[in-house]
Amino acid sequence: MANLVELRSDLADALSAAGRVVYSFPKEQITPPALVLVPSSPYIVPVGIGGLNNRINVRFDLTALVNATDNQAALANLETLMLAVFDSLPAGTSVNNWSQPSVQSVANQELLTSEITIELVTTNNGN
Repeated sequence: MANLVELRSDLADALSAAGRVVYSFPKEQITPPALVLVPSSPYIVPVGIGGLNNRINVRFDLTALVNATDNQAALANLETLMLAVFDSLPAGTSVNNWSQPSVQSVANQELLTSEITIELVTTNNGN
C-alpha cells in the first residue's frame, strides 16, 4: 500500500531543501515565512484499480504564508515563496494555480497567505 505519511514527508523535505520552513501537517504555532502541507479534497483519487499495478493520485493543499505587517513587503515575500515552490517540486508533480493572496489570522498573527493544490501519482501495490 502507498505510504501516505512517507509521501507527505518526502514532499515536505523536497520543499524545505532550499531552507524554507515546511510543516507537513497543520500546527498550533506557525513561524512565518512558511509552507503548510495538508491533505486536499479529494485527497486520494483512484486512477487504475485491479491487478498488480494499482495507481492512485494523492492531492495536497500547500499554503504559503508570510507576516502581513507591511503590505508591500508581505506581498513581495509571498510572491518569492510562491515562485520558489515551483523550483522545489519533484518531477512529475501536477499543480493548479496559486490563489489570490489574502490576510488571515493564525494563532494571533496576521498573515498574508496563498494556496495551491499539488497532485502526486503513486502506486498502491498491496505491499
